[in-house]
Amino acid sequence: MQTKRIIPNFACVVVITLLSFQSIFAQADKLKSAITDTTLKVHGKLQEENGKFRYDYHDVYQSDSLAKDLQASGYHGGGPSWLGIIYGAFQICENNLIEALEMKVEVTGVTFWSPNKEDLEKIGRVVGIIKSNDAVLQLTIDKATELDIMQ
Repeated sequence: MQTKRIIPNFACVVVITLLSFQSIFAQADKLKSAITDTTLKVHGKLQEENGKFRYDYHDVYQSDSLAKDLQASGYHGGGPSWLGIIYGAFQICENNLIEALEMKVEVTGVTFWSPNKEDLEKIGRVVGIIKSNDAVLQLTIDKATELDIMQ
């Protein structure tokens, strides 16, 4: 009698697990496409400075800032959080672009420098996807937490 109950319950668990994995893969695909889709808007500030390019993202100054939400979840909410989120996004994409760039973490945001403007545009597009999709944001936070870099 109990076996009859276990089989449907097990089937439900398997289906829910498969749907969860499908959702995770779909969110990861959005991040991967942001890296290559040059039609997407770059979020943040991109400028040329001293022969190199500079990308700044200071979420606390954005009209759609997530700082308070991140702080309510126990995170810093400024630069240290966004470094983790951005790093987590690129790790999900199995892309080590971030590791090759010079960067600075500030209280309110993060700054990256590169001789290659396109590298920094990739970061800005990824930030745009993260900001527009709560599931993607959570996936990047989870990855950064797993890597012990989420603050």
